[in-house]
Amino acid sequence: MRHWSEGLVDELAQRMGGSPDRRVLTNRLAQVGREIEILSGRSYRPLRRTTSVIEPNGLPFVDIPDLQVGSMEPGAGAWEIPDPVNPQMATVLQMSPMAEPVSKASPPADALAMAGWLVAEASQKGRLTGDYVLHWLGTHVDFERREELFRRVMDPAVRFYVPILALAGNGWWIQIARRLIWVTGETEDEGRLIELLLNDTTAEGQVPPLAAVEAILIAVPLQRQPADWAFAARIWPQQAHRPTNRPWSRLATAIHGHGIPTITLDAQSTPHETVCQVVLKAYWHGYLTGDEPALANAVARAYPRQVARIQRETRTPNRTFAAATLLEQLIRPGFDPAQGAEATRRYVRRKASIAVMEHRKREAPERYPWTRVGISERRYYKLLPQFAQKVNGRYAYDHDDVVVRMKNHLDRTDQARTVRAAALDVLRAHGFRDAAARKWLQRHRPEDAVHAWPRGRRPQ
Repeated sequence: MRHWSEGLVDELAQRMGGSPDRRVLTNRLAQVGREIEILSGRSYRPLRRTTSVIEPNGLPFVDIPDLQVGSMEPGAGAWEIPDPVNPQMATVLQMSPMAEPVSKASPPADALAMAGWLVAEASQKGRLTGDYVLHWLGTHVDFERREELFRRVMDPAVRFYVPILALAGNGWWIQIARRLIWVTGETEDEGRLIELLLNDTTAEGQVPPLAAVEAILIAVPLQRQPADWAFAARIWPQQAHRPTNRPWSRLATAIHGHGIPTITLDAQSTPHETVCQVVLKAYWHGYLTGDEPALANAVARAYPRQVARIQRETRTPNRTFAAATLLEQLIRPGFDPAQGAEATRRYVRRKASIAVMEHRKREAPERYPWTRVGISERRYYKLLPQFAQKVNGRYAYDHDDVVVRMKNHLDRTDQARTVRAAALDVLRAHGFRDAAARKWLQRHRPEDAVHAWPRGRRPQ
Protein backbone atom coordinates (compact mmCIF):
# COMPACT_ATOMS: atom_id res chain seq x y z
CA MET A 1 0.00 0.00 0.00
CA ARG A 2 1.31 3.45 -0.89
CA HIS A 3 2.25 6.01 1.72
CA TRP A 4 -0.52 8.58 2.20
CA SER A 5 1.75 11.43 1.10
CA GLU A 6 2.04 10.00 -2.43
CA GLY A 7 -1.55 11.01 -3.07
CA LEU A 8 -0.45 14.66 -2.93
CA VAL A 9 1.98 14.44 -5.87
CA ASP A 10 -0.54 15.60 -8.50
CA GLU A 11 -1.71 18.52 -6.37
CA LEU A 12 1.85 19.64 -5.65
CA ALA A 13 2.86 19.35 -9.31
CA GLN A 14 -0.14 21.45 -10.33
CA ARG A 15 0.71 24.16 -7.78
CA MET A 16 4.35 24.27 -8.86
CA GLY A 17 3.57 24.43 -12.58
CA GLY A 18 5.83 23.33 -15.37
CA SER A 19 7.00 19.73 -15.61
CA PRO A 20 8.62 18.76 -12.28
CA ASP A 21 10.18 15.35 -11.80
CA ARG A 22 7.47 13.17 -10.22
CA ARG A 23 10.01 10.88 -8.56
CA VAL A 24 11.66 13.81 -6.79
CA LEU A 25 8.26 15.09 -5.62
CA THR A 26 7.27 11.62 -4.41
CA ASN A 27 10.47 11.18 -2.42
CA ARG A 28 10.26 14.65 -0.91
CA LEU A 29 6.58 14.25 0.07
CA ALA A 30 7.30 10.84 1.60
CA GLN A 31 10.12 12.39 3.66
CA VAL A 32 7.93 15.26 4.86
CA GLY A 33 5.05 12.86 5.53
CA ARG A 34 7.15 10.65 7.78
CA GLU A 35 8.46 13.68 9.66
CA ILE A 36 4.85 14.78 10.25
CA GLU A 37 4.02 11.28 11.51
CA ILE A 38 6.96 11.35 13.93
CA LEU A 39 5.99 14.77 15.25
CA SER A 40 2.30 13.90 15.58
CA GLY A 41 2.65 10.29 16.76
CA ARG A 42 0.14 9.05 14.19
CA SER A 43 0.33 7.25 10.86
CA TYR A 44 -2.80 8.61 9.07
CA ARG A 45 -3.58 5.30 7.38
CA PRO A 46 -6.77 4.71 5.39
CA LEU A 47 -9.63 3.10 7.31
CA ARG A 48 -9.15 -0.62 7.81
CA ARG A 49 -9.93 -3.44 10.25
CA THR A 50 -7.18 -4.97 12.34
CA THR A 51 -6.98 -7.44 15.20
CA SER A 52 -4.96 -6.61 18.31
CA VAL A 53 -4.11 -8.79 21.29
CA ILE A 54 -3.47 -6.47 24.22
CA GLU A 55 -1.47 -7.51 27.28
CA PRO A 56 -1.70 -4.54 29.68
CA ASN A 57 0.05 -6.26 32.63
CA GLY A 58 -2.29 -4.77 35.18
CA LEU A 59 -2.72 -1.35 33.57
CA PRO A 60 -6.36 -0.21 33.34
CA PHE A 61 -5.63 2.00 30.30
CA VAL A 62 -3.40 1.64 27.23
CA ASP A 63 -2.66 3.82 24.22
CA ILE A 64 -4.06 2.73 20.88
CA PRO A 65 -3.16 4.37 17.54
CA ASP A 66 -5.67 5.73 15.04
CA LEU A 67 -8.71 3.97 16.50
CA GLN A 68 -12.04 5.11 15.07
CA VAL A 69 -14.70 5.52 17.77
CA GLY A 70 -17.46 2.92 17.31
CA SER A 71 -15.36 0.56 15.22
CA MET A 72 -14.62 -2.04 17.94
CA GLU A 73 -16.41 -5.39 17.93
CA PRO A 74 -19.27 -5.62 20.45
CA GLY A 75 -18.36 -7.45 23.63
CA ALA A 76 -14.62 -6.93 23.16
CA GLY A 77 -14.13 -6.38 26.89
CA ALA A 78 -12.59 -2.95 26.35
CA TRP A 79 -13.89 0.57 25.78
CA GLU A 80 -12.46 3.24 23.52
CA ILE A 81 -12.32 6.73 25.07
CA PRO A 82 -13.10 9.49 22.54
CA ASP A 83 -10.34 12.05 22.30
CA PRO A 84 -11.60 15.41 23.68
CA VAL A 85 -10.04 17.30 20.77
CA ASN A 86 -10.90 14.81 17.96
CA PRO A 87 -14.03 12.99 19.21
CA GLN A 88 -14.16 10.69 16.18
CA MET A 89 -10.78 9.24 17.18
CA ALA A 90 -9.57 7.42 20.29
CA THR A 91 -6.00 7.35 21.51
CA VAL A 92 -6.71 5.62 24.85
CA LEU A 93 -8.39 2.27 25.45
CA GLN A 94 -9.91 1.26 28.80
CA MET A 95 -9.06 -2.36 29.53
CA SER A 96 -10.91 -3.01 32.81
CA PRO A 97 -14.05 -1.57 34.43
CA MET A 98 -13.79 0.75 37.39
CA ALA A 99 -14.59 -0.81 40.73
CA GLU A 100 -16.57 2.26 41.80
CA PRO A 101 -16.55 5.63 39.93
CA VAL A 102 -15.77 8.61 42.14
CA SER A 103 -18.28 11.39 42.71
CA LYS A 104 -15.84 14.28 42.29
CA ALA A 105 -12.54 14.81 40.49
CA SER A 106 -10.16 17.76 40.39
CA PRO A 107 -10.14 20.01 37.28
CA PRO A 108 -8.17 18.69 34.27
CA ALA A 109 -5.51 21.40 34.57
CA ASP A 110 -4.74 20.45 38.19
CA ALA A 111 -4.71 16.76 37.28
CA LEU A 112 -2.29 17.35 34.41
CA ALA A 113 -0.02 19.28 36.77
CA MET A 114 -0.04 16.18 38.97
CA ALA A 115 0.76 14.12 35.87
CA GLY A 116 3.75 16.38 35.24
CA TRP A 117 5.08 15.56 38.71
CA LEU A 118 4.73 11.85 37.91
CA VAL A 119 6.74 12.32 34.70
CA ALA A 120 9.44 14.22 36.61
CA GLU A 121 9.60 11.47 39.25
CA ALA A 122 9.91 8.77 36.58
CA SER A 123 12.72 10.71 34.92
CA GLN A 124 14.61 11.29 38.17
CA LYS A 125 14.37 7.60 39.12
CA GLY A 126 15.64 6.50 35.70
CA ARG A 127 12.44 4.69 34.82
CA LEU A 128 12.18 6.19 31.36
CA THR A 129 15.31 4.38 30.15
CA GLY A 130 15.59 1.11 28.30
CA ASP A 131 17.54 -0.34 31.24
CA TYR A 132 14.46 -0.05 33.43
CA VAL A 133 12.38 -1.95 30.86
CA LEU A 134 14.95 -4.75 30.91
CA HIS A 135 14.96 -4.64 34.73
CA TRP A 136 11.18 -5.02 34.76
CA LEU A 137 11.35 -7.96 32.37
CA GLY A 138 14.02 -9.62 34.48
CA THR A 139 11.95 -9.11 37.65
CA HIS A 140 8.48 -10.04 36.37
CA VAL A 141 9.22 -12.60 33.66
CA ASP A 142 10.91 -15.87 34.60
CA PHE A 143 13.88 -16.98 32.56
CA GLU A 144 11.93 -20.00 31.27
CA ARG A 145 9.07 -17.75 30.08
CA ARG A 146 11.20 -15.18 28.26
CA GLU A 147 11.46 -17.18 25.05
CA GLU A 148 7.68 -17.49 25.02
CA LEU A 149 7.37 -13.75 25.70
CA PHE A 150 9.68 -12.88 22.82
CA ARG A 151 7.68 -15.16 20.55
CA ARG A 152 4.49 -13.32 21.47
CA VAL A 153 6.09 -9.91 21.01
CA MET A 154 7.25 -10.99 17.53
CA ASP A 155 3.58 -11.12 16.52
CA PRO A 156 2.70 -7.63 15.14
CA ALA A 157 -0.84 -8.02 16.49
CA VAL A 158 0.35 -8.33 20.12
CA ARG A 159 0.63 -5.12 22.13
CA PHE A 160 2.65 -5.90 25.27
CA TYR A 161 2.88 -3.03 27.79
CA VAL A 162 5.47 -2.50 30.52
CA PRO A 163 4.20 -0.40 33.48
CA ILE A 164 6.56 2.41 34.51
CA LEU A 165 4.71 4.39 37.18
CA ALA A 166 1.09 4.89 38.19
CA LEU A 167 -0.77 7.15 40.57
CA ALA A 168 -4.40 7.42 41.70
CA GLY A 169 -5.60 10.55 43.48
CA ASN A 170 -8.08 13.44 43.42
CA GLY A 171 -10.44 11.36 41.30
CA TRP A 172 -7.87 10.66 38.57
CA TRP A 173 -5.79 7.74 37.34
CA ILE A 174 -2.38 8.70 35.92
CA GLN A 175 0.09 6.22 34.47
CA ILE A 176 3.25 5.92 32.37
CA ALA A 177 3.96 2.83 30.29
CA ARG A 178 6.07 1.60 27.38
CA ARG A 179 5.19 -1.01 24.77
CA LEU A 180 7.51 -3.77 23.60
CA ILE A 181 7.92 -4.50 19.89
CA TRP A 182 10.05 -6.81 17.80
CA VAL A 183 11.41 -4.72 14.94
CA THR A 184 11.24 -6.50 11.59
CA GLY A 185 10.54 -5.59 8.01
CA GLU A 186 6.84 -6.21 8.71
CA THR A 187 6.66 -3.86 11.70
CA GLU A 188 4.23 -1.07 10.91
CA ASP A 189 5.38 2.50 11.43
CA GLU A 190 2.99 4.22 13.87
CA GLY A 191 4.94 7.47 13.96
CA ARG A 192 6.51 6.62 17.33
CA LEU A 193 10.11 6.67 18.44
CA ILE A 194 11.64 3.31 19.40
CA GLU A 195 14.67 2.30 21.49
CA LEU A 196 16.56 -0.95 20.96
CA LEU A 197 16.95 -2.75 24.28
CA LEU A 198 19.54 -5.48 23.65
CA ASN A 199 23.15 -4.90 22.64
CA ASP A 200 24.47 -8.46 22.87
CA THR A 201 24.86 -10.24 19.55
CA THR A 202 23.57 -13.72 18.89
CA ALA A 203 25.56 -16.67 17.58
CA GLU A 204 24.80 -15.45 14.06
CA GLY A 205 26.34 -12.07 14.88
CA GLN A 206 23.04 -10.19 14.94
CA VAL A 207 21.53 -7.95 17.61
CA PRO A 208 18.08 -9.11 18.75
CA PRO A 209 15.63 -6.41 17.53
CA LEU A 210 13.71 -6.19 20.81
CA ALA A 211 12.71 -2.56 21.30
CA ALA A 212 10.51 -0.35 23.44
CA VAL A 213 8.29 2.40 22.12
CA GLU A 214 8.57 5.88 23.66
CA ALA A 215 6.95 6.24 27.07
CA ILE A 216 3.30 7.27 27.03
CA LEU A 217 1.61 9.33 29.75
CA ILE A 218 -2.13 8.77 30.24
CA ALA A 219 -4.43 10.71 32.59
CA VAL A 220 -8.11 9.73 32.97
CA PRO A 221 -10.80 11.01 35.38
CA LEU A 222 -12.57 8.19 37.26
CA GLN A 223 -16.05 9.69 37.40
CA ARG A 224 -17.80 7.55 34.78
CA GLN A 225 -17.82 3.95 33.66
CA PRO A 226 -16.62 3.69 30.98
CA ALA A 227 -14.42 6.81 31.09
CA ASP A 228 -15.38 9.61 28.69
CA TRP A 229 -12.25 11.84 28.83
CA ALA A 230 -8.58 10.99 28.49
CA PHE A 231 -5.30 12.77 27.91
CA ALA A 232 -2.33 11.00 26.34
CA ALA A 233 1.15 12.44 25.75
CA ARG A 234 4.46 11.11 24.46
CA ILE A 235 7.64 11.48 26.53
CA TRP A 236 10.87 12.09 24.60
CA PRO A 237 14.15 11.73 26.52
CA GLN A 238 17.30 13.63 25.71
CA GLN A 239 18.69 10.74 23.65
CA ALA A 240 15.81 10.79 21.16
CA HIS A 241 16.81 11.50 17.56
CA ARG A 242 14.34 13.64 15.64
CA PRO A 243 14.33 15.50 12.31
CA THR A 244 14.75 19.25 12.82
CA ASN A 245 15.38 20.65 9.35
CA ARG A 246 11.92 22.09 8.70
CA PRO A 247 10.00 25.21 9.76
CA TRP A 248 7.96 24.50 12.87
CA SER A 249 5.52 27.37 12.29
CA ARG A 250 4.17 25.65 9.16
CA LEU A 251 3.64 22.33 10.92
CA ALA A 252 2.43 23.54 14.31
CA THR A 253 -1.24 23.88 13.37
CA ALA A 254 -1.42 20.36 11.97
CA ILE A 255 0.52 18.83 14.86
CA HIS A 256 -1.51 20.63 17.53
CA GLY A 257 -4.79 19.91 15.78
CA HIS A 258 -4.31 16.21 15.02
CA GLY A 259 -1.20 14.98 16.83
CA ILE A 260 -0.46 13.63 20.28
CA PRO A 261 1.29 16.08 22.67
CA THR A 262 5.02 15.50 23.10
CA ILE A 263 6.93 16.22 26.32
CA THR A 264 10.71 16.60 26.07
CA LEU A 265 13.08 15.99 28.98
CA ASP A 266 16.80 16.29 29.64
CA ALA A 267 19.10 16.11 32.65
CA GLN A 268 18.57 19.82 33.42
CA SER A 269 14.75 19.66 33.42
CA THR A 270 13.36 20.56 36.83
CA PRO A 271 10.10 19.07 38.10
CA HIS A 272 8.41 22.47 37.82
CA GLU A 273 9.55 22.78 34.18
CA THR A 274 8.14 19.34 33.44
CA VAL A 275 4.81 20.24 35.05
CA CYS A 276 4.70 23.49 33.06
CA GLN A 277 5.46 21.69 29.82
CA VAL A 278 2.66 19.16 30.37
CA VAL A 279 0.00 21.81 30.98
CA LEU A 280 1.30 24.04 28.15
CA LYS A 281 1.22 21.15 25.68
CA ALA A 282 -2.31 20.30 26.81
CA TYR A 283 -3.26 23.96 26.25
CA TRP A 284 -1.70 24.15 22.79
CA HIS A 285 -3.37 20.89 21.73
CA GLY A 286 -6.81 22.05 22.89
CA TYR A 287 -7.27 19.96 26.05
CA LEU A 288 -7.26 23.06 28.29
CA THR A 289 -8.54 26.61 27.90
CA GLY A 290 -6.38 29.67 28.40
CA ASP A 291 -8.26 30.87 31.49
CA GLU A 292 -7.16 27.96 33.70
CA PRO A 293 -5.36 29.33 36.82
CA ALA A 294 -3.10 26.28 36.80
CA LEU A 295 -1.47 27.53 33.58
CA ALA A 296 -0.21 30.79 35.06
CA ASN A 297 0.76 29.06 38.30
CA ALA A 298 2.79 26.45 36.41
CA VAL A 299 4.59 29.14 34.42
CA ALA A 300 5.39 31.12 37.58
CA ARG A 301 6.89 28.09 39.35
CA ALA A 302 8.81 26.78 36.35
CA TYR A 303 10.42 30.07 35.30
CA PRO A 304 10.68 32.22 38.47
CA ARG A 305 13.54 34.40 37.16
CA GLN A 306 11.69 35.35 33.97
CA VAL A 307 8.45 36.01 35.87
CA ALA A 308 10.32 38.11 38.47
CA ARG A 309 11.91 40.16 35.70
CA ILE A 310 8.53 40.85 34.10
CA GLN A 311 7.06 41.80 37.48
CA ARG A 312 9.98 44.16 38.16
CA GLU A 313 10.07 45.79 34.72
CA THR A 314 6.30 46.12 34.22
CA ARG A 315 5.52 46.90 37.88
CA THR A 316 2.68 44.37 38.04
CA PRO A 317 1.01 44.02 41.46
CA ASN A 318 2.04 40.38 42.05
CA ARG A 319 3.68 37.34 40.55
CA THR A 320 0.42 35.92 39.20
CA PHE A 321 -0.12 38.95 36.96
CA ALA A 322 3.47 38.73 35.73
CA ALA A 323 3.04 35.01 34.96
CA ALA A 324 -0.15 35.78 33.05
CA THR A 325 1.77 38.36 31.00
CA LEU A 326 4.36 35.74 30.11
CA LEU A 327 1.63 33.22 29.34
CA GLU A 328 0.15 35.64 26.80
CA GLN A 329 3.44 35.35 24.90
CA LEU A 330 3.45 31.54 25.10
CA ILE A 331 0.70 31.12 22.54
CA ARG A 332 0.67 28.91 19.51
CA PRO A 333 2.68 27.81 17.60
CA GLY A 334 4.68 27.26 20.77
CA PHE A 335 8.03 25.51 20.63
CA ASP A 336 9.14 22.63 18.46
CA PRO A 337 9.39 19.41 20.53
CA ALA A 338 12.04 18.08 18.15
CA GLN A 339 14.46 20.77 19.38
CA GLY A 340 14.58 19.33 22.91
CA ALA A 341 14.07 20.65 26.42
CA GLU A 342 16.84 23.26 26.27
CA ALA A 343 15.15 24.90 23.28
CA THR A 344 12.01 25.12 25.39
CA ARG A 345 13.89 27.09 28.06
CA ARG A 346 15.40 29.40 25.44
CA TYR A 347 11.95 29.94 23.98
CA VAL A 348 10.52 31.02 27.33
CA ARG A 349 13.46 33.32 28.06
CA ARG A 350 13.04 34.98 24.67
CA LYS A 351 9.31 35.46 25.21
CA ALA A 352 9.96 37.06 28.60
CA SER A 353 12.30 39.57 26.95
CA ILE A 354 9.67 40.32 24.31
CA ALA A 355 7.04 40.96 27.01
CA VAL A 356 9.38 43.46 28.72
CA MET A 357 10.23 45.22 25.44
CA GLU A 358 6.59 45.56 24.46
CA HIS A 359 5.80 47.09 27.84
CA ARG A 360 8.60 49.63 27.41
CA LYS A 361 7.33 50.57 23.97
CA ARG A 362 3.85 51.24 25.35
CA GLU A 363 5.06 53.16 28.39
CA ALA A 364 7.71 55.35 26.71
CA PRO A 365 7.12 55.49 22.95
CA GLU A 366 9.30 58.60 22.60
CA ARG A 367 12.35 56.49 23.37
CA TYR A 368 12.11 54.67 20.08
CA PRO A 369 13.05 56.21 16.73
CA TRP A 370 10.21 54.61 14.76
CA THR A 371 7.59 56.23 17.00
CA ARG A 372 9.29 59.60 16.48
CA VAL A 373 9.16 59.06 12.73
CA GLY A 374 5.54 57.92 12.95
CA ILE A 375 5.88 54.48 11.39
CA SER A 376 5.89 50.90 12.63
CA GLU A 377 8.99 49.21 13.97
CA ARG A 378 8.88 46.74 11.09
CA ARG A 379 8.86 49.47 8.46
CA TYR A 380 11.58 51.39 10.28
CA TYR A 381 14.01 48.50 10.09
CA LYS A 382 13.13 47.93 6.45
CA LEU A 383 14.07 51.54 5.66
CA LEU A 384 17.12 51.66 7.93
CA PRO A 385 19.62 50.16 5.40
CA GLN A 386 19.07 53.29 3.25
CA PHE A 387 20.32 55.55 6.05
CA ALA A 388 22.90 53.51 8.00
CA GLN A 389 25.50 50.81 7.51
CA LYS A 390 26.23 47.74 9.59
CA VAL A 391 29.45 47.50 11.56
CA ASN A 392 30.30 44.03 12.86
CA GLY A 393 26.79 42.88 12.19
CA ARG A 394 25.04 45.81 13.94
CA TYR A 395 23.81 49.19 12.74
CA ALA A 396 25.97 52.05 14.04
CA TYR A 397 24.26 55.43 13.61
CA ASP A 398 23.03 58.55 15.35
CA HIS A 399 19.34 58.16 16.11
CA ASP A 400 18.51 61.88 15.87
CA ASP A 401 20.22 62.23 12.49
CA VAL A 402 18.50 59.15 11.06
CA VAL A 403 15.11 60.29 12.37
CA VAL A 404 15.44 63.66 10.59
CA ARG A 405 16.64 62.13 7.32
CA MET A 406 13.99 59.40 7.39
CA LYS A 407 11.24 61.95 8.06
CA ASN A 408 12.39 63.99 5.05
CA HIS A 409 12.47 60.86 2.92
CA LEU A 410 8.96 59.86 3.95
CA ASP A 411 7.70 63.42 3.39
CA ARG A 412 9.13 63.40 -0.14
CA THR A 413 7.62 59.98 -0.75
CA ASP A 414 4.21 61.12 0.46
CA GLN A 415 4.41 64.28 -1.64
CA ALA A 416 5.34 62.29 -4.76
CA ARG A 417 2.48 59.91 -4.06
CA THR A 418 0.06 62.83 -3.71
CA VAL A 419 1.24 64.40 -6.98
CA ARG A 420 0.92 61.08 -8.77
CA ALA A 421 -2.61 60.54 -7.47
CA ALA A 422 -3.58 64.06 -8.65
CA ALA A 423 -2.03 63.37 -12.08
CA LEU A 424 -4.03 60.16 -12.37
CA ASP A 425 -7.23 62.06 -11.60
CA VAL A 426 -6.38 64.63 -14.31
CA LEU A 427 -5.64 61.91 -16.86
CA ARG A 428 -8.89 60.11 -16.09
CA ALA A 429 -10.78 63.40 -16.45
CA HIS A 430 -9.16 63.84 -19.90
CA GLY A 431 -10.49 60.44 -20.99
CA PHE A 432 -7.61 58.02 -20.21
CA ARG A 433 -8.48 54.57 -18.97
CA ASP A 434 -6.80 53.47 -15.71
CA ALA A 435 -4.22 51.19 -17.37
CA ALA A 436 -3.40 53.81 -20.02
CA ALA A 437 -3.06 56.55 -17.38
CA ARG A 438 -0.62 54.50 -15.29
CA LYS A 439 1.40 53.63 -18.40
CA TRP A 440 1.52 57.30 -19.40
CA LEU A 441 2.90 58.22 -15.95
CA GLN A 442 5.66 55.64 -16.36
CA ARG A 443 6.97 57.62 -19.37
CA HIS A 444 6.24 61.24 -18.43
CA ARG A 445 6.48 63.62 -15.52
CA PRO A 446 3.29 64.00 -13.45
CA GLU A 447 3.41 67.80 -13.98
CA ASP A 448 2.80 67.28 -17.73
CA ALA A 449 -0.53 65.54 -17.14
CA VAL A 450 -2.48 68.81 -17.56
CA HIS A 451 -1.46 68.87 -21.24
CA ALA A 452 -1.97 65.15 -21.94
CA TRP A 453 -4.96 63.87 -23.92
CA PRO A 454 -5.84 60.56 -25.55
CA ARG A 455 -5.40 60.39 -29.29
CA GLY A 456 -8.23 62.08 -31.09
CA ARG A 457 -9.60 63.77 -27.99
CA ARG A 458 -7.34 66.79 -27.67
CA PRO A 459 -9.58 69.89 -27.66
CA GLN A 460 -9.16 72.36 -30.59
